[in-house]
Amino acid sequence: MSHPTTASNQSETLRKLLDQGAGREEIAVLMNELSPGERVDQALSITGGRVAKLFRAVEGGPQLTLQHFVPDDVATSRTVIFEGRNSLPMFTRFQKRFARLESGQLIGYNHQTMAFATGPGFFVVKEGRPDASLLKELYLDYTDVPKEVPSGWPRFHPNAAGLSLLVYANMKDYMRQVATNVYIGAAYKRGKGQNQYFILARQGD
Repeated sequence: MSHPTTASNQSETLRKLLDQGAGREEIAVLMNELSPGERVDQALSITGGRVAKLFRAVEGGPQLTLQHFVPDDVATSRTVIFEGRNSLPMFTRFQKRFARLESGQLIGYNHQTMAFATGPGFFVVKEGRPDASLLKELYLDYTDVPKEVPSGWPRFHPNAAGLSLLVYANMKDYMRQVATNVYIGAAYKRGKGQNQYFILARQGD
């Protein structure tokens, strides 16, 4: 469902700001003035090369924590859904679904139309380190294994088996904040950037 933009933002869109070379603070102001539904719409309007451009534009923002994806007041094993779009030419829409386990481990998987072939792509969310040799941001670690899988989720499938090997094996997605409940990521494999980017916007508030 599409949501109309607020009156103060009818002439301003995330795409327009990116094309004008706006920085992260200007982008955050625009996005944070919108309702949660409008933020989802604006985030999903970004496609192709603009997704990579947005990742670069928001560099230097606040360090993310696990609570940005699943707040402490969310019940254990409850699924938190983020709508997503990637920079690929096909199969661009997906969801990343997150949950915090009893152990405190924060995990997730990819909900998308090709999951029957590629697998669900399970990952463990890990906070970034200031002394990291690569990027310092929080990341989604596809090389680690969830301690358990919540009820209602797909059965666990290793990322190093079948077609999952080509898609998810050896991958880490490094995340930056765009605005409240809106994040952008870049995929790396074995420490090498894959020139693949994606944007996430949380459903609801």
